[in-house]
Parts: sequence; C-alpha cells; structure tokens
Amino acid sequence: MADEDRQFEIPVKLPEILKQFTKDAIRTQPADIIQWAALYFSALVEGQPVPVAEPAAQEADQDGDLTPEVLTAMHSEFCERETVSKAEVAKTWQSFGLPDDLLKRIFLLYNFGEHLNWIKFLALGCKHLGGTLKNAMIHACYIMDPACKPPDAGIPFETFRFLYTYLAALDEEVTVGQVERALTYLETKASSQSGVIKVSDFISNREVRLG
Repeated sequence: MADEDRQFEIPVKLPEILKQFTKDAIRTQPADIIQWAALYFSALVEGQPVPVAEPAAQEADQDGDLTPEVLTAMHSEFCERETVSKAEVAKTWQSFGLPDDLLKRIFLLYNFGEHLNWIKFLALGCKHLGGTLKNAMIHACYIMDPACKPPDAGIPFETFRFLYTYLAALDEEVTVGQVERALTYLETKASSQSGVIKVSDFISNREVRLG
C-alpha cells in the first residue's frame, strides 16, 4: 500500500502529551529544542524517564519567577474556560516550580473565591510581568495571540477593553478620564481593523497613554 493511502490514528491523549511537553520544555530550557524533543519523545515511547531538568539543576538566573512563556502555557491550558478552580491553577502553577507566595499575592489582590475568572487572573499575571499598564497589555496581546510576529499581535477590542479597565481600576495613578480617552481612540482604530487592537496601535503612539 502506498504511504499516502495509510491511515494514521491520532492518540486520544495527544493534547495532554503536548501540554506536558510544553511544560517540560519551559522547565528544562534546552539549548537545542529539536534534539531535546527527539530525545524526549523517544524516551516517552520506550517508557523511559524523559530528559527534564530537576529544579536544582536549572540555571542560576532562572529564579522560578513567572515568565511570559509560562503564562502563555497556562493560558493555553485554561483559555477555553471562563472560570477555573483555584486548586487547578495552583496545581499547574506548582508544576512550573513557581513561588507559592506570588500566587497567594495574586489570589489576595482580587480576593478570588474557590473559583476564579481566568481572564482576570491572566490580567494580573500580565501586570506582574509588565509592571506598567501599557506593558501588561503588550504581554496580554502576545500571550493571547502568540502566532503573530511583533508588533502585530492583537486581540478583539472588547477583550482589550475588559482587561484594560479591570487593571486600570486597580491602579490608583490611572484616572477615569485617561481610560476613557484611550478606549475612545482605540475603539475607533479597531473599527477599521475588523474589531482588533494590535500592539502597534499603542506601543509608541503619543495619542494613547494607557498608564
């Protein structure tokens, strides 16, 4: 039978396998990702231990803090759900070796119950990464639209509005007028871009001051 006539069966567990592969790759930070991936999946098929770096063996400059790569991986796991349990988030958080005290601070900041709004948690994570509101929104765009090349990453305006107004409400230095002016300008911009706001629309635009 010709190769093109063969039927290949996709494993039911493939999504979970790929999620774990992503986590392990981020944790290990291999110098040659292709070679490491070959070793990883060979070990998986043969039932051998996969080549994942132990926390103690990680580079000294990897202090276990939250990174854009980790937050992107977490978002890919939870993005299809509006609410997620704190226990699920904590389990994924700990699987990346992230500090418990940072997670507790994020939980306390919003006063999350047993279940949390994932997009709000993502927003707080982006704020931790970026420091400023503008940088937080840049991170949000890249995390929610990882396939685009900088600075073309973009998200729907309504999603941008939700994230921005939520974070702005937590920032005492950002005024209501500032938020309204920024959103008015960006909404007009989005109307000519199929309802999408891109990083390039605000990253260096003097007419938009996000905070």
